[in-house]
Amino acid sequence: MADRMLAASPDNNLLGTTWALVHRRMAAAIQNVTVDLMLLAREPHSRIQTFRDLSIAGRILHEQAAAIGMPANWIDYARQAGQEGRKATGTSSLPPRRPVSRSLLIAQLHHQADTLSTLAAVGPIRRDRGQVSAQAADKLGEHLRLQWLRVAMVATAINATEDETRGWWATDTTHWQRRLAQIQQQSAPEQGRQWREFTHLASVREARIRVAAMRMVGIDLTASAPHQLPPAPHLLEATAENAWHPASLESKGGARIDAAIAATGIDDAHSIADGDTHDLPPPTTSAQHHVEPDF
Repeated sequence: MADRMLAASPDNNLLGTTWALVHRRMAAAIQNVTVDLMLLAREPHSRIQTFRDLSIAGRILHEQAAAIGMPANWIDYARQAGQEGRKATGTSSLPPRRPVSRSLLIAQLHHQADTLSTLAAVGPIRRDRGQVSAQAADKLGEHLRLQWLRVAMVATAINATEDETRGWWATDTTHWQRRLAQIQQQSAPEQGRQWREFTHLASVREARIRVAAMRMVGIDLTASAPHQLPPAPHLLEATAENAWHPASLESKGGARIDAAIAATGIDDAHSIADGDTHDLPPPTTSAQHHVEPDF
């Protein structure tokens, strides 16, 4: 059977906003950031850093548009219109939608969910080797929270079903011990590369932009189904720690878990401390702003 198109219909509400409107807002953002890039390219080299930053924002917008099920022909159209110097307006038209592979969307989301678990798992192993600075630990924690938001917001945007996410949020010790073993068995250079990728300022900054872009076009989590939300970051960290140090945790009555939760300042299983992500400027000011409430 051919891959299904994006399951949601135009009448399926996405937190008060139809998914088609979210896609139109994303198209407008891509179009307008492309216009801005074209204009900046003509300016003196003194603004080269601004050009690079905007280029990164443009790339992330393209990638995230595809991740939330925006048709490829809409992405191409928005980019082409921007290259022609045309800013998006409220009356801008888009070509007829082309089919989107549902199985590809779910596979990509599953990969990001797997990355979320890996972000939680690398900490205990790295700490045991005494190779974690306070700055790196902070960056890893922020990246984990941002990746949680990325997974949850995409799952919400494509209206992932319970069947599609079944088994993704495993918290049993055996599952996590296997994941930890896979990381431990990596070569030293591979472990170092992965650690640098997870804690590098540029990686965290890109993660911030992704979340800001999705908020900007109207995606939030106030009406997400439970199966669309992974276990909260502090619970993922505690589960990984429990699987890595089971004997120590049992002897201390779960003190490590309690400490991990207390350190976050979070009490609810699905609450997320967003930190400074609420204060980020959007990649472009052209799309509609949407403030996601703390919950």
